[in-house]
Amino acid sequence: MARHSRRRSDPHASPLRATSMWRVDQVFLSNRGSRVEVTASLVNDDGGLRNLAVTAPSSDVVEAVRHAAKYIAGRGNVYRAWGARVRWARAQAVNEQNDLVRDTTLEEEFVDAFEETLSEIRDRQR
Repeated sequence: MARHSRRRSDPHASPLRATSMWRVDQVFLSNRGSRVEVTASLVNDDGGLRNLAVTAPSSDVVEAVRHAAKYIAGRGNVYRAWGARVRWARAQAVNEQNDLVRDTTLEEEFVDAFEETLSEIRDRQR
């Protein structure tokens, strides 16, 4: 059997490409039944774009945002979330004006959880 025949069951389980450092640009929220799905849009300095999505184990939006931030920070090669904009996905917005509204409280929660997780990872590496 060939060495390269092994398949991964989860395509998102692989770490982000090691040659690039990524930052979180935007975070989109959407309801998935009784849970909240969080999709983070990541960009790198070479103009690359990648989305990471995670469904939080809760319907509480703050918990969902914190859960997603920890997940993304733990993926590797994501160095910054400062300045990330958090908003509801277009399909979840009540009207077009809601598409434009950023939730600064959720942005702070996301960045705080992201930075806490990065700090924990760095502490373990020392």
